[in-house]
Amino acid sequence: MIKYLFLFLITSTIYSQENDYFTERLNLMNGVFNIPEGYKVEGSNIEYTWCWDNKDEGGIFRTLSNTDESILIGIIINYVSEKDLEVARRYNPEWTADTNYINRFKNLADTINYPVRYYATSYVKEKLNADKAVEYSRGCTRSYKEKYTHNKIVMIGKKDVGYIQIDFLYTDAAKKTIYDEIDKVLPMLVKFKE
Repeated sequence: MIKYLFLFLITSTIYSQENDYFTERLNLMNGVFNIPEGYKVEGSNIEYTWCWDNKDEGGIFRTLSNTDESILIGIIINYVSEKDLEVARRYNPEWTADTNYINRFKNLADTINYPVRYYATSYVKEKLNADKAVEYSRGCTRSYKEKYTHNKIVMIGKKDVGYIQIDFLYTDAAKKTIYDEIDKVLPMLVKFKE
């Protein structure tokens, strides 16, 4: 009994620390996170790779899935502190957190097989209170968890604050509805406060 209580306390502490990191970063960038209707939190794990396209990337800090588990959403918060901004601008005075990070997608995107979608400035400002947003796909060499065979990534940036990256991994069953689902869930899921 004591062994199980000890394991529960350790697991609770680790889970709490992971949640705190997500919440802390989100609060630092004045962001808002909501669980959309029809989704549940899967965890707050960090997955360093889910795509296996030889393009390493940061971890997932919050993971959600829809009720039939045909869509898995991973959210990455990338906050840029004043110190980070100052250092970056020493080397490039025009550097901004939103533009330079969002432009990273050009190194990750599979633009030969999938289209890139730039969100309209009016939509980004009105619905997400951000400055830029882009959607792309990666050319993954195998499925994630032997189930999620497709992906769309949305990067939302706010100047001199940072960006939020939302990874939508989905099965063949969600392939026909993924664009509608992204449009529906995105403004509910994450945005920057006024």
